[in-house]
Amino acid sequence: MKKATDKPGRMITRTIEQIENRKITKAERERLNRVAALPDDQIDTSDIPEVKDRAGWVRVHEHPEHPLHRVLSRLLSIRLPEPDIALAQRLAESKGLPYQTYIKSLLHEALERERVLAERR
Repeated sequence: MKKATDKPGRMITRTIEQIENRKITKAERERLNRVAALPDDQIDTSDIPEVKDRAGWVRVHEHPEHPLHRVLSRLLSIRLPEPDIALAQRLAESKGLPYQTYIKSLLHEALERERVLAERR
């Protein structure tokens, strides 16, 4: 887990367990209640990029206790060398994971590392 900072623009990574077990402060609860009471047309969503084409996208996770946490996923076909697939299958099995999930997590970690490096330049 990355350290939480007060610096704007910094991304903080937390596990689902950390998020679920985090205690909401009184001030946060009051703010959430104020926003929840607003009609949808009065909530400023101008900083959220609009997704124009959702073709091929599906909702893969909707947490029952966190209805605003929705992850969209899109089907992707990619060709990988057989030895890489075999290695990923062995490593995933040793970790008790499906190999496609394991490959997806490796890709996500690598992309996050590259994003951090790019921001430092």
